[in-house]
Order: sequence, then C-alpha cells, then structure tokens
Amino acid sequence: MLAMAPSAVAAEAATVKEILDGNELFIDARQARVNQTALTPQEITTLNSRGQLLFRSGAAARINRFTQLRLGKSCFLLAKGQVLVSGKQSGCTKSLRLSSRGTNYIVLANEDGSTDVIVLEGTVVADSYIDSLQPAEQSQLLTKLLEQLNNQRQQLGTPRFQPLPAAVQEEINNYGDSLIKAMRQSGGCFHGGNAGVSSPFAAVRLPSGWSVLGEVLGCPAEGGLYTPESLTKLWWGSPIHQRIVFASQKATSIGCVWSQPKTNTDKEVIVCLTLKNDQATAVAPPPVEIKAGYQFRFSADGKILSSVKLGPDDYKAILNGPLFVGFTTTMPEFEALYRYITETFKGVSLPGPAES
Repeated sequence: MLAMAPSAVAAEAATVKEILDGNELFIDARQARVNQTALTPQEITTLNSRGQLLFRSGAAARINRFTQLRLGKSCFLLAKGQVLVSGKQSGCTKSLRLSSRGTNYIVLANEDGSTDVIVLEGTVVADSYIDSLQPAEQSQLLTKLLEQLNNQRQQLGTPRFQPLPAAVQEEINNYGDSLIKAMRQSGGCFHGGNAGVSSPFAAVRLPSGWSVLGEVLGCPAEGGLYTPESLTKLWWGSPIHQRIVFASQKATSIGCVWSQPKTNTDKEVIVCLTLKNDQATAVAPPPVEIKAGYQFRFSADGKILSSVKLGPDDYKAILNGPLFVGFTTTMPEFEALYRYITETFKGVSLPGPAES
C-alpha cells in the first residue's frame, strides 16, 4: 500500500518583475534581480525595498518593505509583512489559508500573530486551520487532496469523507510525524510497525467512537513531485489503494500529514489514515467568505477578531500607500478593481496611468 512519486515536478514559481526603493529584495538571502525566478520552497524577503512578483498561474503580488514569504505548491506562506495579490493566487499565514479565484486582496501578517485580510475587489474565502495543528500551506494541500478524493469516491457512489475534529487530527499528526521521521532517517518507505514506530492501529489513541481502518503513503520523494491531483490519480490506479481509500463504505474520514521539504535536499512524505466514526463529533468550523470592501482581522489561531466595512477614505489611504504608489508594472486584475472602485466610490481612483 505504498505510493511512489509521480514523474512531473509541480512547484510554484514567482518571477521578480519590479524592485523599488533600492535593491534589498532577496531570494533565499541572496540579492535578487529583475526577471529572476524563485521556486518552491525558496523564501523571498525584503528589507527597505518593495517588489512585484509574477506567479506561474498568471497572478501577481506586490510585497511591501520588511516582508517575508515562502513559496509553496498551493499558496505562498506569509510569515511577516504585507502582500497585495491580484489574480488567482492563494495565500497562507501560520493559521489561515486564503483562496482566491481572481480578485484583488491584501494580507498583513502582524507581529502579534494576528492576520488582516482586506478584500479590495471580488471575494476571498478564509479557512482557518483546525487549532493551528499544522502550517496553513500544508492544510490547504490536504483540503485540496480531500476534495480530489471525494470526487473519486462520488464516482463509485461512496459517501464523501468528512472533515476531522482537532482532537483526531492531533493524534494523526503525532503518529505521522514519527513515521515520517523514521522514513527520512532510514531512507526507506514503510508502514507503522517498522523501524521502532508502532502500528497505527495501536499507536493512534482516538476519541471514543473513532477507529483506524487503513494506512496509505506517499513515499519519500523529491520535493515538489506530489500534488493533490497526482496523488489521487496514483491511488486511484492501484486496486489496493482504490479499495482502501475510494471504495470503502466503512471509512467516514481520512486524516493525513503532508510533510513538505524545508530545504532543496529534504524529502517530501505523506502519511494518511482512513478512519471510521461511529458517533456524531464536531468537525472543523466552516470557512469565512470575505466580500469586496471588507477588512477582517483573525487571531493567531484563526478566529475572527473583527470585521470592518471600508469606506472611500480607506480606499484612498490604501491606493496612496506603499502597495500602489511608485509601481509601473500593472497587475492582472486591476481592470476589475478599477471598475469596482469607479462604480462604488466617487472621487477615488487608482494611482498612475499604468493601473487605470
């Protein structure tokens, strides 16, 4: 019941299109230049400079001074600072994942751990990770994986997997982390019950009503090889995996640990357990839809602290701020932003001819 790595690399890429206020924009701590491309899992940082990035998806982002973000496969992870996103590009903070299908929004990672999300135009869906048990970028990958698995289960007429409560996911994380560590140390690929790691049927202590049914893996592989789509296709093509993951009527949920590489030489590993729940247990809270003209603040654990409706003065302050003023390279969805502003607010306009 092992999944081997697919053959194609699926890594995020971001190309530097503009640098303002000096040359203090860096890729993995090395000074970057215009038209240089960063790849997952590289980190992009600024000191007293600003910059604009173009993602492989066609979306773009402007990063303010003293900002730090790391590229991931499903979103960029913002550790500190401010980012303006235009287009179909998802962003993450430590406890939030922000999904966009083509809009203009700003993310601020505050020093106290809170996050501000400002939707200038369109809609953004903010999904808080369950009790911050894992990084939001990993959480978004698992959300996409769950969606792919459920689509295949639906083809077989099998009930959809349900989200997991925090207590169950925490137990899976503990077990998965230990198995992943053992595989990385040995250089092999194996299930629990080997290399000093207990079987998941004995090691995972679940709340009353929950039980482990099976285990499937994404074996240690080069970083960037796995995606939710490729992993689903791989498991779907294996009769054993199809029986465990897709055809099982008993399995009500699946819980995974998707351990991404932190360096270029690190290995990527995935551990998933199928589970059965005989009792009604609370699951993850639903995502929050943030519409145009609103600013939401989230706590360090992903809970809503406040929401504010933006007025003309708020838009004027943002449009005359560091994420807009001075840039000459346009953004892909600024035409939609321009229409929204002119239709909604009188006397407010995008600065500069390039954006309007």
